[in-house]
Amino acid sequence: MRIPFTKLFALVLCLAFLLTAGDVDAANTRGGKAPEIAITDGINGVTAKTKIGDYKGSVTLFVQWLVICPHCAKVMPEISRLHKKYASKGLKVLTVTHGKKDYTRKQMAAKKWTFGVGFDWTGVTAKRYGMKRMPGVWLIGTDGHLRSYRGTLEKAIVDELNASKKP
Repeated sequence: MRIPFTKLFALVLCLAFLLTAGDVDAANTRGGKAPEIAITDGINGVTAKTKIGDYKGSVTLFVQWLVICPHCAKVMPEISRLHKKYASKGLKVLTVTHGKKDYTRKQMAAKKWTFGVGFDWTGVTAKRYGMKRMPGVWLIGTDGHLRSYRGTLEKAIVDELNASKKP
């Protein structure tokens, strides 16, 4: 069986793209405005009055999670590490959960996590962000718009922080 040259060439190009796609540097692009959150309580500096607009002007990592979620248990230590590493450089971390406040507070203290947590027991925030599964992780630029990125989340955060310092 012979494959026509044009089909073979297209196949090679597709294969080359797939093999190199993971090596692409983070490329933050401006997306839509970050939807508003709907919280009724909070801990670690977040209150019922906290709005997503309060973070405009800062690079913000926004995460929806649940303490008892096994997938979240794998991601949240990395979120905490990024928070500790880049908070002094301007990164803000805002998380929203629908878990129990006392249990969440105890778990956060036990793990020494200090990022802010808002509580949305209505599920409105999850709907606004189109949540399909947990955790949900979004990067928001200083302009209040969602960023898409390729590469690692950390690389995207660094790129966004660097871009925010340019005149």
